[in-house]
Amino acid sequence: MSIRSAAKVLLAFGLLVPLAWACGGGGGSRTPTQPPPPPPPPTGEVSVSVEDFAFAPKTVAVEPGQTVAWRLEGSDRNHTVTAVDGSFSSGAIFTSSGATFRHTFTEADRDKTFEYRCAAHQACCAMQGSVRVGANAPPPDTGY
Repeated sequence: MSIRSAAKVLLAFGLLVPLAWACGGGGGSRTPTQPPPPPPPPTGEVSVSVEDFAFAPKTVAVEPGQTVAWRLEGSDRNHTVTAVDGSFSSGAIFTSSGATFRHTFTEADRDKTFEYRCAAHQACCAMQGSVRVGANAPPPDTGY
């Protein structure tokens, strides 16, 4: 190989290597950046005892996707869990100890407070409670 031929090869190599390096070289493919998936909904139940003339705890806080489970613990079987706005009602299911009514709060319920009462014992005993859905839910009305 002559000096002239060797110079051409070195010149070509000197131009091609930086060009290949600038293009990324490796030939790997890139995937577009995608946003992370949304977090899963909260799990678990929040328990409320239906006692003889009270709900305990009286107020609970949940996130959308969570369920409140009201469980009969007292001896009186004449209780209901009835939302003041009519959005949920247990009916007369508390016929034996351990009977449970469940309601799951959805994304549409976020930042709302649901006041509820026992239809049989609200007037005589102020048997009432509330569920706050989301961190920005307002406190229940005075007396709840």
